Amino acid sequence: MQYSHSKLIINLNNIKNNLNIIKKFSKTSICPVIKANAYGLGDIQIAKFLIKNKCKDFWVANITEALKIKKNISNINIFVANGLNKNEEQIFFKNKFVPVLNTYEQFKKWTNFLNKKKVFNKLAIQVDTGMCRSGMQINEIKKIYAERSIIKKFKEVTIFTHLASADEINSKYNIIQKNRFLEIKSMFNFPNCKFSLAASGGIFLGKEYHFDTVRPGIALYGGKLFFKKGLKNVVSLISPVIQINHLKKGETAGYNQSYKAKKDIMTATIPLGYADGIKIKISNIGKVFYKNVELPMIGRISMDLMIIDVNKVRNRIKIGDHLEVFGKNLNLDKFAKISDTSPYDIITSVSERCERVYVN
Repeated sequence: MQYSHSKLIINLNNIKNNLNIIKKFSKTSICPVIKANAYGLGDIQIAKFLIKNKCKDFWVANITEALKIKKNISNINIFVANGLNKNEEQIFFKNKFVPVLNTYEQFKKWTNFLNKKKVFNKLAIQVDTGMCRSGMQINEIKKIYAERSIIKKFKEVTIFTHLASADEINSKYNIIQKNRFLEIKSMFNFPNCKFSLAASGGIFLGKEYHFDTVRPGIALYGGKLFFKKGLKNVVSLISPVIQINHLKKGETAGYNQSYKAKKDIMTATIPLGYADGIKIKISNIGKVFYKNVELPMIGRISMDLMIIDVNKVRNRIKIGDHLEVFGKNLNLDKFAKISDTSPYDIITSVSERCERVYVN
């Protein structure tokens, strides 16, 4: 049954295209980031699709995300970025999740626990090379190096860091962080150690940023298309017309009379608003598309509704027709720019009220 609600259309072929570009460019192991419900696209569906395309390692933010995925998918490696927190040892061990250890305290707690179990498979450590967000700083890294005999017990150890300015290709800070990471790599240059510096932006800074593993997120899902020629938009947000009105010259539309008609026009209302992730700040400046025709948003965006000036297509548009908020005519990056925010913010803010539809 077709309901009158908004839909987020997700083009799986374009995700595959973006994945293949990353594979060709990096030629390293790939660990897709599927945190925050795969950036709002649906973590289970996206993970299953990426598994079909030969991905086996995945990156999530916290234990709740990891458990949701494990309930639906087995036989993959799940790295949990927020690390090992209070009373989580048993649940990590039972589910074979890999906590990304961000402090020396986490390192000691986890390795002591594994030592009692006599299990030394995968170990993951995050180091801070200049983000000052998560990861071990130099004093803690030196402590771990002093206990490198523990590191050498594991079959595989991955040491991660994160670039703060990867989307700025000319930023000298990328070079500073890379050089700091190279110093850490020289300390832990053991046969069982692998290294990962680059997420989406870092991948396209060049092969010297790739190391052993890359962690694409937004580049897979159609944001920051300037990273590399050939990357494609993945998502389209569409919403159906649920009412058509007529606004006479001098009359107003929406809350607080922020829009006043300069002439008689026809308007359409669609069921999409700030509760669905559309920012109030684009009220009266945003635009949507009927087929390829650009139409202005008018009036203040409401929680659940948006008013559109459809005068250009007054003889064609009807109730039930869909309008595109972003997608083919206005990609995620451009919509984010109009909204004065980032594509990460836009894509992760699309509410669950918008049905996810996967197309090939």
